[in-house]
Amino acid sequence: MKKLKYLNDKDLWMLGEEIPNCDFLFSQIWLSNFVNEFKRFTGRAYKKIICIYRGYHLWFYYGENDSFEVGENIVQKFIKNPKFAERVNKEIIIWSDKLRNYANTLPQDNLSQLSKRELWKFYNKHDQIHTDYYCWGWIPVAADMFHNNLTNRLKEHLRDAGISEEKINEHLVILTQPIQKSLIQVEQEELLKIGQKVQQDKNQLKLFLELFKKFKEGEVTKYGFKTHSKKYEELFEQEAGKIKERIGPEIYKLLEKHYLKYFYMRYLFTEKQGIYSFDHYLKELVRLVVSGDLEKKYQEMQQEFKVGVRKRNALIKKLKIKGGWRKIFDAFGNFMITKIYRRYAQIFAIYQMEAILREIGRRLGLSLMQVKFMLPQEVGAALLKSRLDKKEIKKRTKLCVYYAEKERDVVFTGEKAKRLAESVREKGAEEVSEIKGQCGCVGKAKGAVRIVINPEDMEKMRKGDILVSIATNPDLVSAMKKAAAIVTEQGGVTSHAAIVARELRIPCVIGTKIATKVLKDGDIVEVDANHGVVKIIK
Repeated sequence: MKKLKYLNDKDLWMLGEEIPNCDFLFSQIWLSNFVNEFKRFTGRAYKKIICIYRGYHLWFYYGENDSFEVGENIVQKFIKNPKFAERVNKEIIIWSDKLRNYANTLPQDNLSQLSKRELWKFYNKHDQIHTDYYCWGWIPVAADMFHNNLTNRLKEHLRDAGISEEKINEHLVILTQPIQKSLIQVEQEELLKIGQKVQQDKNQLKLFLELFKKFKEGEVTKYGFKTHSKKYEELFEQEAGKIKERIGPEIYKLLEKHYLKYFYMRYLFTEKQGIYSFDHYLKELVRLVVSGDLEKKYQEMQQEFKVGVRKRNALIKKLKIKGGWRKIFDAFGNFMITKIYRRYAQIFAIYQMEAILREIGRRLGLSLMQVKFMLPQEVGAALLKSRLDKKEIKKRTKLCVYYAEKERDVVFTGEKAKRLAESVREKGAEEVSEIKGQCGCVGKAKGAVRIVINPEDMEKMRKGDILVSIATNPDLVSAMKKAAAIVTEQGGVTSHAAIVARELRIPCVIGTKIATKVLKDGDIVEVDANHGVVKIIK
């Protein structure tokens, strides 16, 4: 085996992300990219990266100094050439569209008629496009998520402009306000408009109200389910499904179109999550229709967005932010839009690949999960040359460690994997009275902590609680709406938590690194997002 140059160097491992539901196949695409292709447009790749997999639960690590230098390199590139920051957003859209368009060509039926070579071509092409997509898609993340390189540089600029420390975060949030709507907002508004149609039709409105009343007063009381618990949502979905035949044709077609546009978004990032059903969207529509005047709500949302853009423009004018710095602030705000745009395209591509992967597994005598724990070159060798070590692949699904540096990647299993996993594992968090992170959205709140990692945890949330998570995702939005504040371990200003918090106007502290390790359900905390601080009161 060729010597691994950086595996045991002096640069300490730093946790990049912990993702509770992610497979080897998908993550290997970006992990390999980071040490190889990523330098194509930034001029610098990561020297090393390591990832620990326990089933579909992963932790990946960078070298601490290495990841800081990668971030600094990108920030300096933005400052020297602000047009590059603009180009990053354009390229993310272009490559997201390429990925989605290719995913649309992937066959979903009659795959047994394909040859092994044809299956390999589909697999390999997806890997190539997804890899190129990451050359651009990861640039905003690398620039800010792990060491706040870009955020800190923009704060420096504001200090130079005479802004006090007390106002720095408030100003930064305003200045990085996107001037477009994210797909999260677009999806919400589209469903809201369908809800307006229901409210405008007396018969349809009566149908929805009767169902909700029956469900709330009948079934839930009967079984004693908690709101947003898995059982509650399943039963609500079943009840909503019973009125499908009585929905007006116009409303049905609009909802069906909405479902077909977004059903795959639950597939985050493995088959364990499944997809959303039509009845799920019908349930959400029922919930929306009974929530109040949707026309008024829609107008309020439009007004809030316009006010945010006006405040941003006024502050830019007041601080005289022009030229290159204006381009950088604009690009930073748009990073939030393109982050969500690329994520929607990516999840669709991952979902569409499942049929291909299942067929590859059938040909090779492997489960879907086992196929997902193979390197691309191993899939090619298995399909085209009948070379396959099934015992090794099976071991990986339990525990394995993936290490990559330039033009080298290795998968460790068994005792070697255990030793490596132990050597890079972060130390346990010490007892603290205060947790520090970055401001995702300004504001202050006090309340009881609820640790919410998976959708099953949402039933714990009550209105006014503090939602604490590793990182949020679309499945947790209904719980986020109840929160008085949001606190996450991971993520930068372009993270899902920060984007949703801004749209909901909820105080948010991101990138604390230790929140779920230090806090417990029921702890009373005070969140001061203006300063990125979470104080433990009790």
